[in-house]
Amino acid sequence: MRFKLLLCAPLLFSLQAPADERSALQLSELDSRGQLLCASAMLYFDPKERTPDPRLLTSVFHHLHTLQTDVQQLGQPPELAGPVQAMQRVFAKLDGLPAARRQEYPILLRQLLVHQHALREAAAAAYAREQHELPAEATAPLFSAQSRALASFLFDYQLRLYPLVDKEQWLLTAEQLQALDQDIEERFAELRQRHAEHAAELDKIRGSYQFVRGQLNKESKRANGGAEFYLGRAVTDLDELAMRVAQGTP
Repeated sequence: MRFKLLLCAPLLFSLQAPADERSALQLSELDSRGQLLCASAMLYFDPKERTPDPRLLTSVFHHLHTLQTDVQQLGQPPELAGPVQAMQRVFAKLDGLPAARRQEYPILLRQLLVHQHALREAAAAAYAREQHELPAEATAPLFSAQSRALASFLFDYQLRLYPLVDKEQWLLTAEQLQALDQDIEERFAELRQRHAEHAAELDKIRGSYQFVRGQLNKESKRANGGAEFYLGRAVTDLDELAMRVAQGTP
């Protein structure tokens, strides 16, 4: 299945959330969705995979559209728009590459990772500035932090198994992975304590993480789409829940 990239009209967020908090959540989403995009791309554009799951390509397209929408709604700042546009161009090249040239996938994937890293750094810097403007009682950022953490775990897992020669610069160390896993568990407990009204949703999201946690933590020679499916859903659910909490809607 092949897609042509179209810059679709952005979806409108509800204005019930304070502007600063809404912007902070969108900046966080740029980080989490950028990592999900790369994780899905590494699975679909694997030179060893002769029959990739077309749903992975749909996921890449969807995440890219979300990045484009967020950047538009944030006012198209060059430091954010530039990396997203570059990711769009690289994805178009990947999507247009004949299967017979699949050995060229890692070259283009590396370019995608470079642009995603630039986006992540720019979004993190802008997010830090926005945090100073958030009200002290704002709790939605805790959901966003968990979203970014789960996306980081998935991204690291897929990159660890992808045939890229100089990927160490983007990989987490064993100590960092252990700390990330611990932070995720502690944050789930804190979220559940502070947001008992969302306990059922949080338990479902945590269940998805627990379901693939063993796969993420053990040595494997080949990735599969299970982790991408469960963690990708968990990340998007957390981003949506963060916006609902910011808006004060159930």
